[in-house]
Amino acid sequence: TAASESGKPVWLSWTLADHGKPRLRSGEAIATAAGALDGLTVAARLLNCCRPEAIAAALPELIDLGGPVGAYANGFTSTEALKHGGTVDVLHARHDLGPDAYADQAIGWVEAGADIVGGCCEVGPAHIAALRDRLEQAGYEISGEIHA
Repeated sequence: TAASESGKPVWLSWTLADHGKPRLRSGEAIATAAGALDGLTVAARLLNCCRPEAIAAALPELIDLGGPVGAYANGFTSTEALKHGGTVDVLHARHDLGPDAYADQAIGWVEAGADIVGGCCEVGPAHIAALRDRLEQAGYEISGEIHA
């Protein structure tokens, strides 16, 4: 509500459990969480700081909500070791998610209907450069704006 009062576009993002059915880390389904936003104007809904595979599994449900959607995955093996108030130094980076592998995942999200893609923890400039290159090669427009 406070963000909406700013008069600026509000992007909302949820983070997902690492494994199993697509659920928020707190256990709710995406549709349930989205229901809590009734009456609020949200310019984009995103998934962030979770495994790319969790994003791929949840993206259809997010797309079904309508409007612009996007994803920013992390490069950790799991976030289950992270405790409330903890820091990511207790987590382990994946060794199978280099720039090209990450770009493969993110291109899949775009092909499925994502409008916004990027990266979160353990996804660095080389990953984003590879993703940008793949998007350009595929003929996608790269923009810093949402086009509704």
